[in-house]
Amino acid sequence: MPCKPTHLHKGATVEATLPQNDAASSSFYPATVLHSPSNDTVQLKFETLNSTKNPKKRLKDHVHVASVRPDPPPPELHRFFVVGEAVDGFLSNGWRKGKVVDILENSKYLVSFDGENENEEVEQYSLRLHRDWVDGSWVPPLQSQESSSQVEKGSRELKLRIKFSGRTSEEKFKKGSVVEVKSDEEGYHSAWYTAVVVGSTGPDKFLVEYQTLKTDDDEPELLQVETNVSCIRPFPPETLKNEPFEQFEQVDAWHNDGWWVGHVSKVLEGGLKYIVYFRTTNEEMVFEHSKLRPCQEWVDGKWAAASKRSSPDLKSKEPKVQVKNCTLIPPKFSNGMMVEVRSDEEGYQGSWYTATLVGWAGNDKFLVEYQTLRTEDESEPLREHANASYIRPVPPEIQRVDRFKMLEEVDAWYNDGWWVGLICKVLDGLNYAVYFWTTNEEMEFGHFKLRPHQEWTAGKWVASFMKKPKLPLKSRVGKLKKQCVGKTSVPNFSNGAKVEVHSDDEGYRGAWYPASIARSTGNGKYLVKYQTLKTDDETEFLKEEADALSIRPCPPVVQRVNRFKPLEEVDAWFNGGWWEGQVCKTLGVSKYAVYFRTTNEVLEFEHFSLRTHQDWIDGKWIGNIRLLPSSVGQWPLLDENVFKDHCYIFTAAFNLTVGSWELL
Repeated sequence: MPCKPTHLHKGATVEATLPQNDAASSSFYPATVLHSPSNDTVQLKFETLNSTKNPKKRLKDHVHVASVRPDPPPPELHRFFVVGEAVDGFLSNGWRKGKVVDILENSKYLVSFDGENENEEVEQYSLRLHRDWVDGSWVPPLQSQESSSQVEKGSRELKLRIKFSGRTSEEKFKKGSVVEVKSDEEGYHSAWYTAVVVGSTGPDKFLVEYQTLKTDDDEPELLQVETNVSCIRPFPPETLKNEPFEQFEQVDAWHNDGWWVGHVSKVLEGGLKYIVYFRTTNEEMVFEHSKLRPCQEWVDGKWAAASKRSSPDLKSKEPKVQVKNCTLIPPKFSNGMMVEVRSDEEGYQGSWYTATLVGWAGNDKFLVEYQTLRTEDESEPLREHANASYIRPVPPEIQRVDRFKMLEEVDAWYNDGWWVGLICKVLDGLNYAVYFWTTNEEMEFGHFKLRPHQEWTAGKWVASFMKKPKLPLKSRVGKLKKQCVGKTSVPNFSNGAKVEVHSDDEGYRGAWYPASIARSTGNGKYLVKYQTLKTDDETEFLKEEADALSIRPCPPVVQRVNRFKPLEEVDAWFNGGWWEGQVCKTLGVSKYAVYFRTTNEVLEFEHFSLRTHQDWIDGKWIGNIRLLPSSVGQWPLLDENVFKDHCYIFTAAFNLTVGSWELL
């Protein structure tokens, strides 16, 4: 009697073909084993395919064991392929065998797939080296298989250098340990389920048995699944809450056999019941006191109360939405509708807060009640009048199964709101460093604290990764040089200093890119590391030598609460840099049309994507200068040392006619 395949144990992650006589039969689909094999078949739950009978549920089917193989290694993030190389491409929810036909720009390949008449353009991250599962091993072999055979043949004196974190994943979760496991399935990202560790199944992977979830079969059993160590945490200590929970307090709510993270939006019956808001599903539900527990988070190997966790200071005061008068057609909002409201208060630009529309207040205004913000005495939800142009519907949920990419625009959940930022580092353990250009700060977030950035434009949602840039997208600056006329002192910068670097390349004049000083290279030059520009192979941030005269310190953060005015000089955040432009038209309350003279283009920008233009002159920051009379017939005295080299700014904007200045 043949032995059962070792990779088909209950809960194992595998790939399988479908028993169909079409192109789908040549594709391998990710799946989970529900039961051990019997009669040469095994029941699988497919992770990317839905049932035809019930489209809301994943497909379950019995598949012959010969059509099932272990879960192959994930795509190598920075793997480059050559023409003619056999690959697997992720196509129509499955992995299809193909061959590289051509290498395209922007990390894309032209691939010819088996059974397809036309070639497909495929992103690099959606390709992997093709391997076949033959007699219990991969062909071509994995690197681990190759290295193990080489070690056996090699010298006994061979020494391996291993990066060791101090404790292995085996030590973290012993067999039989009671843990909580997070789900990666759509709609379940904030839910934790109690489970017991059955054993380790590989590097950073464990087989766990849920204590409250069962299979869907006629004879239900406790569900066993294989999961990554990043989705497991120890069972939290019990914390009794005798006094009532407070409004806006973060809690775990017992629902559908798991603990769901939410916020108390309203206290009912003196603390016996509560309305809890869940931001991942944008829902509110009523819970009894006994069905809630204080939310705790597992941070750096310790349990910490969610409300007391230490975090970088990104300005912790409550935002108050500024309202300006304008003539706009009121959006089609209804009372009780869940929306998001933006704040343009200084220190909070680029942040959105979930709220409920209470009613129409007239004059293009709505009364809103925030879901996560409260009044100063914390007695009730914060209510404010917000202009219609500051309100938008709640964006549709986009579940990111794959990892966010470097330099991708995201919204980060922080201080009870969503903040617009930029992925500047992809870290281990599903973590990311996010750069906020409005405050020139960098903070670390977990995968499920981020969402793809979307913009509400002309009554439609547009994801940032779908927008097509108009201005040049700079991927490589080139060695920077700047010609200087007259005597100018060469600035000195210390290693690690935050700076901005200017380019004089054609099409990029007027653009400044955030960077840091790596080191001095002598002769008035520095090696700089950009914060938003990548190398050609997109594996790391670009490092380049730049002339000191093309470098300046990061300007002080000056956020504008009041509106920018036509003809005002501004810097606009676009494609990872600040571009010098001029406001040519105001569009409603919070949008502007900005003209870029270097590219002769006009683009629209939100208020928080602009900053007041400042110049670095003789070691000082000089803001926009406006010629305004101090009294009739009198003009303020200007510092000759500051403006002697910049007279062209004023002569280009003004003419002297009949003894007075006339604005052109």
